Amino acid sequence: EIDKRQKTLAGLDMYMKDMTEKKDLELKQCKQNISNLKREFEKERDQWRSEEKLKEEHIQKLKDMVQKAEKNNEDGEETFEDILREEMRVMKAAFELKMSNLREELAQKSIACSREVRLLKSELESERRTSSSLTSKLKAFEASNESKK
Repeated sequence: EIDKRQKTLAGLDMYMKDMTEKKDLELKQCKQNISNLKREFEKERDQWRSEEKLKEEHIQKLKDMVQKAEKNNEDGEETFEDILREEMRVMKAAFELKMSNLREELAQKSIACSREVRLLKSELESERRTSSSLTSKLKAFEASNESKK
């Protein structure tokens, strides 16, 4: 019967090891996903910054052109600057909406991965506690059997 108990203990140890490896692999994959999301976010942010800088340069050029045009035309009609200002406002609003949507999507994915990581950690800890409990009970049983002999 002791051999049977030892085999059971060995089986539990193997099961615990397998489950630990599985959970560690899942945790590693979640961390990798989070890392990939961060890299994508950094890439998008850098691209956004470069586009923002380019946009500012274009705005300045347009402002210079408008000032030059205003000096040449002071009739009181809707100016070229007014038209450009409205177009730029619309483009900026569309761009900001797109960035906001991307930020929201990144935040949602990050939260989902964090939840999954927490869940995996709690499952792993629960399985460790359960198998530790079973192992200690089995060892106590074996010790009591040996003391009876």
